[in-house]
Amino acid sequence: MGCYFRSWRDTVNGVEGNCCSMADLPEEVDIAFVFPNGEESPLFWEKLESDLIPALHAKQIKVVRTLFIDELINPDFADSPQGYQDLANHLQQRFLCVPGLDGLDIDLEKKLTPTQRAKAQAVSLLLAERLKQSGKLFIYDTSELGDMELLSALAPSLDYLLFQAYGQSPERVQAHFDRLFCGFLAPEKFMVGFSFYEERGTRWGDTAADFDGSRARQYAEWVPTQGNKAGIFSYAVDRDGVTEGDDNLQPTDYSWTRRLKQLSR
Repeated sequence: MGCYFRSWRDTVNGVEGNCCSMADLPEEVDIAFVFPNGEESPLFWEKLESDLIPALHAKQIKVVRTLFIDELINPDFADSPQGYQDLANHLQQRFLCVPGLDGLDIDLEKKLTPTQRAKAQAVSLLLAERLKQSGKLFIYDTSELGDMELLSALAPSLDYLLFQAYGQSPERVQAHFDRLFCGFLAPEKFMVGFSFYEERGTRWGDTAADFDGSRARQYAEWVPTQGNKAGIFSYAVDRDGVTEGDDNLQPTDYSWTRRLKQLSR
């Protein structure tokens, strides 16, 4: 069970109205993704190290930092072996410097040019090797719009590949796996994801019904024809249980997350 927690909505930011904290994620969660958007206060990054990561580790939850693919194709760094090394060093020093982080997740939702792909592949492999040496996770998350040529090249180095299936039926997810992934990815590395309803966000319909009739539950119980999947993940877990269309910020007991973990196959 993986969960993306929107970092700007964590109570440790001190923002009025925020009422959830990543520290309160239940022990049913296996991987908590730190998902920032730039609105985080400096206090968040201090508390991530001093409070949030220790609280999650006490529940045996791994904490992984998410970056967008743009960071790995930064044009400020040369398209050369030395440039790739310099960029990998920069990313490690800037984004993986928080003690206790258990890995890195790269968000890939677009096609790359050949030059960008070569840079992203080289930098990814450098980061993957460094993470592997320290026992940390290397993950990519993507949609059907992602660069499959890059993912195919990186598949042996990935611990998991997360597929953003928001708003799609399990049958469509299976079709995507058949067409896009099964040629290079073992199903036991594949995680399928749904989205809780963000305030004033897209109405994906993943949690629109009651729990038993929800698409989220269908994802948890869906098994690829090629073999068991790695698991399931959610986006905006801080909105667990919110009725679609309800734009009020509110606390959660993470009841959907708890139940989905028990059902996931």
